[in-house]
Amino acid sequence: MAQTSPLGEQAKAPKVVHPLPVAPVFLGREAELDALRAFWRAGDGIASLVGLGGAGKTATLERFLREVIASGEADGVLVWSFYDDPDTNAFLKTAVEYFSGGGEVEAQGAGWFYALKQSLESGKRYLLVMDGLERVQRAITDAGGIFGELEDPLLRGLLVRLASGSGRSKAVITSRFPISDIDRWIDRGYKIIDINQLDEEAAIFVLRSHGAEGSREEFSSLLASYGRHALTTDLLGAVIAKFNEGCVGSVDLIDAAARDDAELQSMRLAAVLAMFQRRLSEQEIALLCRLCVFRFGVTLDSLIGIFVSQGSEGVSGSLQGATPELVTSLLDGLVDAHLVHREIGDKFTVHPAIRDHFYQIFRDSAAVHGAISQHLLSLSGRPGVGLPAGKDALDLLEELVYHALKAGNEEQAIEIYAYRMGGNEHLNTQLGEYTRTYRILKAFHSCPDPGAMYYCLRAFGRFEEALKWRKQNRYIRLANGRLSELASDPSDTTSRLAQFLRGENGRLPERAPDSPISPAYAFLLTGQIDDADRSASQELQLSMYHDDVVRSKLVLAELARIKGHADRANEQLDELSKWILGSGSHEHLCVMLLFRARLELAQGTPARALSSVEEGIQIAREAEFKLWECELLVVQGRCHEAMGKHDEAMMSFEEAMSLARQPSMRFVWGEIAALSAAAGILEKEGNTEQAAFQLRLLADLQNRVFDPRAKETEKRLGEMTRNL
Repeated sequence: MAQTSPLGEQAKAPKVVHPLPVAPVFLGREAELDALRAFWRAGDGIASLVGLGGAGKTATLERFLREVIASGEADGVLVWSFYDDPDTNAFLKTAVEYFSGGGEVEAQGAGWFYALKQSLESGKRYLLVMDGLERVQRAITDAGGIFGELEDPLLRGLLVRLASGSGRSKAVITSRFPISDIDRWIDRGYKIIDINQLDEEAAIFVLRSHGAEGSREEFSSLLASYGRHALTTDLLGAVIAKFNEGCVGSVDLIDAAARDDAELQSMRLAAVLAMFQRRLSEQEIALLCRLCVFRFGVTLDSLIGIFVSQGSEGVSGSLQGATPELVTSLLDGLVDAHLVHREIGDKFTVHPAIRDHFYQIFRDSAAVHGAISQHLLSLSGRPGVGLPAGKDALDLLEELVYHALKAGNEEQAIEIYAYRMGGNEHLNTQLGEYTRTYRILKAFHSCPDPGAMYYCLRAFGRFEEALKWRKQNRYIRLANGRLSELASDPSDTTSRLAQFLRGENGRLPERAPDSPISPAYAFLLTGQIDDADRSASQELQLSMYHDDVVRSKLVLAELARIKGHADRANEQLDELSKWILGSGSHEHLCVMLLFRARLELAQGTPARALSSVEEGIQIAREAEFKLWECELLVVQGRCHEAMGKHDEAMMSFEEAMSLARQPSMRFVWGEIAALSAAAGILEKEGNTEQAAFQLRLLADLQNRVFDPRAKETEKRLGEMTRNL
């Protein structure tokens, strides 16, 4: 039931997509809860509960979440667990639909950021809860990234916006380690709450709750040896109750002479899990190891179908011949020992820290992964019924690829990706599932589809990485403003485009398929409207791929605005946004935001235009789209000018000029646009002498590059100088 927020408006009912599990025992954590309460009252955008697996992050978050919901202070709460579903597209799609209050939204990928930003701009106080972020964090430092970095560029962008933003919405996340991508906002937008340890009273209470008995000295000695990490303490209590008749004094202590760091804590947890490993029955170990093969949990029916039913002899191990009743009894025992968690809907999961330990001792894992593959194949349908588009079907097939690879059956994994999922042509081009495709391809020892990897990285705006997969496609660097080096590129099409953008050559290529800067777009920069129209219309007829079609249609939408047909331009951009937001392409999104801002400015809504342009600048800077950043800065200045903020406007124009003049770029058309806008501000403020100086610079530059608008500038300069 919806509550009333402090603003007097009705708040949205909380949307708990994945319920946070309630801790069997919860005690202490007042310091951490107080830190979360202070965060909720203060100005930071993100609070991160950081601790090893089992430290109690989720339990503490669940307790805090209960308080927030009960208080009615939030205008809306969204709860998502990346343990249950690491699909960022699904998370962002759900967030947009929930916070916007609308129905299903036709967008995904990078476009979610724009859609979600628009939804959160109302100034309301929303809370996003993201549990288990380590699912999408890099756990090592290697050539591809650094420890703690988010592997998913879409989620990275969202958290950067939340940490650096000034809105009232907040996010609380849990993870095993800090997020390196937002380190620069620590204590000024990003708050880290270390949650690795229980206090001694809470730790003793947890041990006693299992039935452990002993003197205070025995408890203190035990905790000095094994530490007070929440999961370790909980499992230690369980193992004492199950195998030591509750006697604390009978437990062998371990050498804890080393300092209490993460390595020592991992050793302590491993020691407790080793106790279970030695003393659980052969069948309990067999079942637990098989449960650890499943990343996102498994139902009892699937367990029985894969490992106990007829035909499972090769993968059942000591479970061979077990009855469903016996499997159920074994599961109950593992749940009672807190080694396995029974979720809502009777799905069984294993904590990641426990899963890591028992998966490593499992000698038959490849065969079991193969059996799971066969089981999933039976659930996923057969080829010939069309390529999948729905999330459930895609999730199932992605899991099938994972298990096929773990079983060592790479050929089957490639077949599923290429034919059952449609590969690049379907997943990327049609569905915009760049993140899913990237996740799948990264799992292969050797990427089976270099072209798809190129398009994934390009869609994320990671051009340098993309070029490792298609070195010949240097033309994509045009958007990065690498005009100086591209002006002498061996490709005639690329070099002519770069030279044109630098004002060195007026001859554009007739066509430039797949280039982020098309000839039609280049004509737009010069104000050659008829040529832009002709080029875009021609390309629309010849293009073979939808991304090029959209590039041409974007130019036509901008032309409609220039010609005074605002309604038509708005309609065209709305239609194009469905594909652009669906594709997740940073390139297309950046251009759409640029043209959308210009249209909103022309329609007399500079505040909305500024919102669009600032989002465009954020994307341009993340992807190093310097060419579009320059254009967006000019529009940003125009927005400030329309709002009467002339100082801010001049700062934007000067920043655009400085960017355009960089030796590596020399983007003459961007400099021309910024000079013209700056002269207008100076004239409006009555500083005609300085305005005339800027116009002289502008006229000289325009004449040098044969800009057809030079005569208009000279006329404007003549009228101004007559009044000096």
